Amino acid sequence: MTRAPGKAVADFDSATALLAGLARALDGREFDYLGQSAVKAALVRAGPVLPRGLRRRVYAVASGREGVPPERLGEVDLERVAGWVTDHYHGERFPGLLLGSSNGAVTHLAAACGLPWLPQTLLVPVRRPGADPEDAGAALEFGARHAGRLLEPNPGVVLHHMHDPNQDELSTSQTTYFRVKWATLPSSYRRFIDERLEPGAPVIVGRDTVSWPVTRLGDRHVFQLGACGGMSPEEYLAAADAPAADETAPEAEWGFFEPLLDPVEEVAAKTGHPVVELTYEHPQTPAGPVADTLRAWQRAQGGPAQRLLVSSFIVHDPWRTLASGSVPFWTFFPVQRAALDLAGYLGREEYDEIGVMLFSHGARSRGLVGARSWERLARRARVRGELLGVDPDRFPADFAVFAHYTDALRRLPITQPHWRPLAVPDALSELAAGPGITVLGQP
Repeated sequence: MTRAPGKAVADFDSATALLAGLARALDGREFDYLGQSAVKAALVRAGPVLPRGLRRRVYAVASGREGVPPERLGEVDLERVAGWVTDHYHGERFPGLLLGSSNGAVTHLAAACGLPWLPQTLLVPVRRPGADPEDAGAALEFGARHAGRLLEPNPGVVLHHMHDPNQDELSTSQTTYFRVKWATLPSSYRRFIDERLEPGAPVIVGRDTVSWPVTRLGDRHVFQLGACGGMSPEEYLAAADAPAADETAPEAEWGFFEPLLDPVEEVAAKTGHPVVELTYEHPQTPAGPVADTLRAWQRAQGGPAQRLLVSSFIVHDPWRTLASGSVPFWTFFPVQRAALDLAGYLGREEYDEIGVMLFSHGARSRGLVGARSWERLARRARVRGELLGVDPDRFPADFAVFAHYTDALRRLPITQPHWRPLAVPDALSELAAGPGITVLGQP
């Protein structure tokens, strides 16, 4: 017996949400309400009537319900999950393929080019109700006890067990994060390269080189305390009960696991597809270069490109962004590094309109930048700058934003619902000419 793929991985995660948003954009559809039903959206809208403490509790319990019971991890068939990933895409043949690290800016670029993306990393949430987020040692012990159930029937992956008591305070009270990275190409990814790409179309590998100190627990299993966001690795490890780190590994959510590159190159060579590597050092790095590339593309098509839409983690909509003639600037989380990156970008690029979306995770975590500060960045627009769907007084426990961002985006005029795709060689040339991203190989 195997678990249904959609029930084996988290909906509320970077990989699955970016995958779903891109697939909808390639189908010419919006990513409304984070891909959830209108019924769920109505429940989310009702959230503000609840006291803050109850809102946080509901969010935590809802996160826990996504989790796989630890005794049922053996039912997770990741090869089948990979087939579910490729089934998101409905086109016959594509002019290229993105594969590798999760990144919202890069998936906006993929939408503009008409390219699918296949993630290397997926999140299998595991139920752990009543856990103490501050007890990292207990989280490590839990992972060591249950990891084998997932790893033994899935030999093609490595496990990065991530525990972040800062940003994931609510979720980690109910679940723990088993992030799996493909070390080999699953059979459905191989078939996709062989059967779903145009002749000679490039396979573009997104390689985020961000790393993190980890504790090695097995040949294919590491434990990571903390994550990219508002605290440094050293700050997490300074905690009195932090497990000792004994090596450095690709960061659990964003980092690229290098052994996957060899099978990608092997399959691509056999099927006549060149491999192009996009390498960058942090999930925030591509935001500015992608915004520059897509602004130039929209201007070349005759659009003014004078509206900047700032998305946040999984609060995004590639189709509505591009169909409204807006320029995307993705932020990996509403933390200081992302705010500084946006401020730097606005120091050299001016826009008539700026709209900022914010992901709410329910915790006043270290390094978080308040909604009013984001609003001030939006007001650097020449004509109008605003938060989109965000109640600054309730942030970061403003869970109604997961419905209200769609309402805000729907008020934007649609100017190009069927855009002419950005040519892949042109996109790569633009990225290669700018800072922050290294492009190796030719399409």
